[in-house]
Amino acid sequence: MNDPKRLDRLLDLRKHEEERRAMEFVMAQQAVSDAEEALAALEGQRRQVEAQVESASGDSVGQVQTLRMVLEQLDQGIRNARTVCALAAATASEKVEALAKASQDREAMERVLGPRREQAQAFRRMMDQTAEDEVAMDRFRRAQEKDG
Repeated sequence: MNDPKRLDRLLDLRKHEEERRAMEFVMAQQAVSDAEEALAALEGQRRQVEAQVESASGDSVGQVQTLRMVLEQLDQGIRNARTVCALAAATASEKVEALAKASQDREAMERVLGPRREQAQAFRRMMDQTAEDEVAMDRFRRAQEKDG
């Protein structure tokens, strides 16, 4: 497990997981924003229809009944939109917790792997130095044999 490439791959996996969780969180935040916008639009439409009902004193009974049905449908839509907002907010909360955990996991991996990477690199440098020393010793011996 002292291979720096393996250690880097492990850390890369943690980083990839953290990035994936961050993207999921951003998408969940966007869903919350979209749900809140839809709710606000429905509430605005309801206010407009309610104003029409209040000013419909000279309109026919059928028109007023139609406007009241529209209000009921808007009220149902508003209740549904509030449910969607609550679900989106709960999902965003779960995603931010998952992101925090992924971030902690990556940081823990970095703390553990940092010294191991340094050890692996030091070992590799030592092996390279040993190989270079052997080549130099071989050259020296050959030069000694030629001279001697």
